[in-house]
Amino acid sequence: MKLLSNGIQNHKIKKNIKLGYLTFSLNLAHSNLSGYNVCAKAKKLIQDPINKSSGSSKLADCSATCVAGNGFASIYSAVLESRIKKTIAFKKDTKFFLNSLAYEIEKAIKQANNKNLIPSFRLNAYSDICWERYIIKDGKNIFQLFPEIDFYDYSKLLNRKVPSNYQLTYSHYGNWNETKSALNQGLNVAMVFQALPNQITINNIVYTVISGDASDLRLNEKINNKPVIVGLKFKGSREKLISAIAGRFAIPLKESYYYYV
Repeated sequence: MKLLSNGIQNHKIKKNIKLGYLTFSLNLAHSNLSGYNVCAKAKKLIQDPINKSSGSSKLADCSATCVAGNGFASIYSAVLESRIKKTIAFKKDTKFFLNSLAYEIEKAIKQANNKNLIPSFRLNAYSDICWERYIIKDGKNIFQLFPEIDFYDYSKLLNRKVPSNYQLTYSHYGNWNETKSALNQGLNVAMVFQALPNQITINNIVYTVISGDASDLRLNEKINNKPVIVGLKFKGSREKLISAIAGRFAIPLKESYYYYV
């Protein structure tokens, strides 16, 4: 069973080629689709920031609007079936899976070099797994086995201790306290918008919003060593947009607790 997909098969990741990178992704089944939850915060009850005093809460359910269901996955059942098989394989025989992954990364690096492109890897295309915790060989995790190679991912998990060749972009899911913590930790933050602004002010601090749709490559994007907001335009039907806004996953045009400039 092949684990990695190359960027040519994914419309957005394919854009990385124009930047000189050939990106390979590990596409597992998102949330608990496989029977195993690989997204710890796919569903999370959070306090409604608009009505704090009421004690009301909303369900930030990104699993319902996840992009994992877009593209070929919405057309061919075999796509989701393949992701499910890989996820089950990872959970049932983690050691074998990780060794196979390391082997495929070695092959992928050669493939990129043969095309005169820089290899890069996104291991959580539709999952949110702390790969740095999994030791593969000689006390090293996957990133330490390939210290000269760039890895990147989106994540909703804070306070992760990762090596310098693994760059994380925090995914905002409606919890503004965690988003502020991520920014304070120096992490770029991805936000899904109904329409992209140029800037956003959070707690009286202005952050530049860059387009996260121009390419998938999330490497070295800070401006003057200051975190940026990676803006992603919501993709999906109007019904899904309404659901995403209600679940605090997507940000509508106007909100009362921050503003666009």
